[in-house]
Amino acid sequence: MTEYVEMTDSDKQRFEDFKRKINKEAAAAQVSKIEYTLTDASLDKAVLCRACQDAEKLGLGAVCVLPCYVKQCVNFLGRDPKASLIAVVSFPHGGDTTKIKVAAVKQAVKDGVDEAEVSAPISAAKDGNWSYIKKQYKKVKAAGKNRNVRISIDSQYLTEHEFLKMVTLAADCGITCVRVTSGTFQPEVIAKVKTAVKDKCTIKADGVSNLADMQTAVDMGAGIVGSKCAPDIARLIYQTVDE
Repeated sequence: MTEYVEMTDSDKQRFEDFKRKINKEAAAAQVSKIEYTLTDASLDKAVLCRACQDAEKLGLGAVCVLPCYVKQCVNFLGRDPKASLIAVVSFPHGGDTTKIKVAAVKQAVKDGVDEAEVSAPISAAKDGNWSYIKKQYKKVKAAGKNRNVRISIDSQYLTEHEFLKMVTLAADCGITCVRVTSGTFQPEVIAKVKTAVKDKCTIKADGVSNLADMQTAVDMGAGIVGSKCAPDIARLIYQTVDE
């Protein structure tokens, strides 16, 4: 039988330091799942600069911006940034033609993005034109070359069948991540997507506005969350470690 040896004060301090380190690493891992949604057309240079600085300081997973802001954000993030830069193409309803989306993805890659997030064509789904959607997915994916291309799908304008069909097609076409949005955060939608795609691609839950929403999204199967409140959520996560 091993004899119990009581820890010295020095041992206890080292143990507390170790626990604190582990907690901080766990917090940082959670924060890295958060992406900062910056898709308002009215954002100015100062707001974008501050957003990129917050993303770097807090360790957010990414900054998501409209294509017209990509070059500025590349400069704001600087060399070898921790946060990825994602161009949100054809936002919000994917109404651009495939040709325009392909050109936008190629330009975003040229401008310096790490990934592109392309809005799926809602109108084509309403028409049941699945072959068009499948071809578009494949073409925008190819346009990204060595960059990942995601597909963003807004469920609020679709029936459940249409929505899940679009999600499944994206996964089958080799899309690495599907962004799910529905106007307001709806965790049950995430669960349905998880069942539909299984483990073929990552799920991004957008519209998250607080820490409770984030935890629910992750529990439902989301690997990434998008939020306009990303810095605030990140700070709350770190605050729980310091308490």
